[in-house]
Amino acid sequence: MLRATYLIGFIISLTLSLSGCGNSSGSQTAGIDGSGEPVATTTNGTIDGFGSVIVNGLRYNSDKAHILVNGETAMEDNLRVGYQVRIIGSIAADGLATADKIEFTPTLVGTIEQIDLASNNLVLLGQQVHITNNTIFDATISPNNITGLAIGNKILVSGSQAIDGSISATRIDAISANQIQLLGFVRELDENNNTFKLNQQQVSFAAAQLTNVDNNRLQNGMLVTAMGMLDTGKRLQATRITKLNTQFSNSIKNADVEGFVTRFVSMTDFDVAGTRITTNAQTRYENGSATSLMIGAKIEAKGKLDSTGKLVAEKIEFEPRSNNKLSGTVTSLQITNNIGIVTGQLELDGTRIQTTINTRYEDKGRSNVKRFNLGAIQVGDYLEITGYSTDTGFIATKIEREETDEAMFEREFEGLVISIGVNTFTLFGRTITTDENTEFRDASRTRISANTFFAQAVGKRVEVNVAQSNGVFLATRVELEDDDILDF
Repeated sequence: MLRATYLIGFIISLTLSLSGCGNSSGSQTAGIDGSGEPVATTTNGTIDGFGSVIVNGLRYNSDKAHILVNGETAMEDNLRVGYQVRIIGSIAADGLATADKIEFTPTLVGTIEQIDLASNNLVLLGQQVHITNNTIFDATISPNNITGLAIGNKILVSGSQAIDGSISATRIDAISANQIQLLGFVRELDENNNTFKLNQQQVSFAAAQLTNVDNNRLQNGMLVTAMGMLDTGKRLQATRITKLNTQFSNSIKNADVEGFVTRFVSMTDFDVAGTRITTNAQTRYENGSATSLMIGAKIEAKGKLDSTGKLVAEKIEFEPRSNNKLSGTVTSLQITNNIGIVTGQLELDGTRIQTTINTRYEDKGRSNVKRFNLGAIQVGDYLEITGYSTDTGFIATKIEREETDEAMFEREFEGLVISIGVNTFTLFGRTITTDENTEFRDASRTRISANTFFAQAVGKRVEVNVAQSNGVFLATRVELEDDDILDF
């Protein structure tokens, strides 16, 4: 089974040759525009699954794709669900997509300096890393969540970066290499002293090889990845700095970009992850409206490129807060299909859950299926599902299959308390029972009494560990959650 220890050979390579999308070697064919020919396109987003590679709800055939990990030629097996990638390819008139190039560059590689369990945050190289319900942890991390990490652990982080340099992690892998890596926008450039800052990290480029940097001169605002080692003063002594291209080549007609709004002037002039975006009267909005656009909003923007290289958004989708979590056994399945992506419904211990083309899949079960999706799930499988609730029910954003025998009688729920009874409360229409052995804690993880909990529980978000027996769910631990914690 390939893991991050194998992948890291690419990450720490000293012979990087990362190229921007403007230098893509793929077959970028002419645009459709009524001609019926495939449209050259680029996508920046998170890998949701494989079969071939699924990003932002679109399945890309990757059979002939040139795959790069940190600029080094790699294989699809080196990619993971949750990695942020850039795809160059084309979309045919029938909606089928083909990838010519797939590039993965880690957002952060380093040693954990701080862990804040209450806020689900890590600090590496001075950067805040936010853990959300949608963060995927490599199976080698145990327990498979933030509590499986410790100060001093070396990890790889892939995720979306906000304007302050903080990262909303989509995946975390354990690694063993000493070399560090950081992605961000150059600021406070001092050419006299050969230094600049990436987010909060001071970087020296005096001995660095510059790759893809025009005229070998760095500029403020340039998106780069820096690799090297920390000196005794905690300055990154870079051995390699690679410019990442945020511009589109002239052959690209369509674009799809996922990330945080990092610059906002108006609804017709803003940036997402360094990409210039505009809207017009025809722009459609999902999970929000035009007034929801602002610095820090996490969105996916899809549309066509104008003559200046700006993305004219046909659709902007705001990422919903995935504040619900369920774990349990699959009791039924109903499968459909959407342009090669398997979707449908399932029931977890009787609770109905809807999947979408954007649902993310990871198999941590005994079989460890690489191309895991709804079609690979069977009745009786033990799953952990995160998502959000709508008027039509529970929508899954992430589905992970776990080892059945390790968690057969354990359940974990997270959601809003709908109602309370005598020593009971209701989540997702399911009654949770408490007794004298149930442990109650508030949002700061301080122990509280049952009376204190029930006095404020209705309408509050809670995280619950339960034991199931004969259809009865008995809470062993109940914790009130802080709704202000970032959870995209």
